[in-house]
Amino acid sequence: MSAKPQRLRQTGKRQKILVAGAGMSGLVAALELEHVGHDVTIIEARDRVGGRVHTQRGSDGTPIAEAGAGRIPRSHHWTLDYIGRMGLALHPLYPPKLTNLAFINGQRCSLDSGAELAQAVALPENERALGYPGIVKTYLLDNVDRLLAAGVIDTPAWPPEQLADLDRLSAPDYLAERGLSQAAIKLLTLGAFPTAISPLMLSRVLAHYDRDGLSIIEDGNDSLPKAIAARLRGDILLGTPVLAVSQFSDRVEVTVVREGRTTTMTADALICTIPYSVLPTVTFEPLLSPARRQILAEMRYVKVAKVAFRMRSRFWEADHLSGFAQLDTGAEIWSPQWPSNGHRGVLQLYQQGDRVTEMDALSEPDRMRWAIEKIEEVFPGAERHVEECVSYSWQLDPWARGAYGIPYPGDLFKWKGRLAGHEGRIHFAGEHTSEYPAWIEGAVRSGHSAASEVNETGS
Repeated sequence: MSAKPQRLRQTGKRQKILVAGAGMSGLVAALELEHVGHDVTIIEARDRVGGRVHTQRGSDGTPIAEAGAGRIPRSHHWTLDYIGRMGLALHPLYPPKLTNLAFINGQRCSLDSGAELAQAVALPENERALGYPGIVKTYLLDNVDRLLAAGVIDTPAWPPEQLADLDRLSAPDYLAERGLSQAAIKLLTLGAFPTAISPLMLSRVLAHYDRDGLSIIEDGNDSLPKAIAARLRGDILLGTPVLAVSQFSDRVEVTVVREGRTTTMTADALICTIPYSVLPTVTFEPLLSPARRQILAEMRYVKVAKVAFRMRSRFWEADHLSGFAQLDTGAEIWSPQWPSNGHRGVLQLYQQGDRVTEMDALSEPDRMRWAIEKIEEVFPGAERHVEECVSYSWQLDPWARGAYGIPYPGDLFKWKGRLAGHEGRIHFAGEHTSEYPAWIEGAVRSGHSAASEVNETGS
């Protein structure tokens, strides 16, 4: 696959296209289809564009934190291409020359120091001899090297059959099977780590991940979907959820709720970017294929809640700390630095996993109290610097019902070639259908692919 998105070819046949969802995949699909002359209308259930690219802003309108997609690796070339085309600026997510922290067993230590990390847990003698860098190389990076040597990333050969052994178990279970101690497994799964991920999927993520190369868009990551939306000629109908989709030999009909009334829209094709966590609420006639219905029943979405506090000052920098930390509770602390913040700072608790259920059961004030107490454990004194707070839970969002879809062990091979594609005049896209689940890159690539599919199918 090309390192950059290719422009679609003009086919000479103008089609009327409906796109369900104004997230990144739907917006990219619309942009590309309009470029070659198609008529495109986007229907979106929310009252905003962007989907799970959602920047939360303070009372002054400036960004506080990302509720959704929060980092852009420099290896995600398709995302960077669209950012460049929209004329947007990037700046680093992590501040340079400051220390990132880990919080393990109630102990704060440097995440950048392998020696400190290894001392934070009781490792058996053989693992102490390896040291933290040796454990990382032996149990994680060697698998990344195997994957890179296979040369299958971004090719039709993904996932590689020769590495199927890496997709049998979850990463923690795989590490335990290899004889790694629970203490060492805790070290390797710090932060907002999806524990169900397989070593094969983890290796793919690590192959593209470079902490020093992570960026955010200068005025918030949702500047990208907003900029694309502003370029579109066709309508974007917000507050318009999809109820049903009916397919015929010559058209597709989509029943929606528009301004309180049920109405039907007709098109030559539909690009459906609705998350698979929500898609079962839509009625299809005829029914979707058994294979896709099976995926809808099986795909699980990761629980994520984020609570961010704008601080009057970046007090942690006096101790040469970056404000970023990885915790042993399925959480991370982020400290994005927006140019508009000036001397102010942000500390954001990014929680994944079962503890999110506990957070979701709380009232908004209690959720904020819960989050600041967790942050205080790592950055004492944080509460007295709080200026304002925002929070978001993706499980409580009825149009997401979770942060992102993730393949569990065995799913990569079971679902191969079945996540995206089309069923008649219905074409499927979204990060959940891509080889980059949870990333803007996945949404962008899937949207472009669906647009190309529609364009060629109608030629």
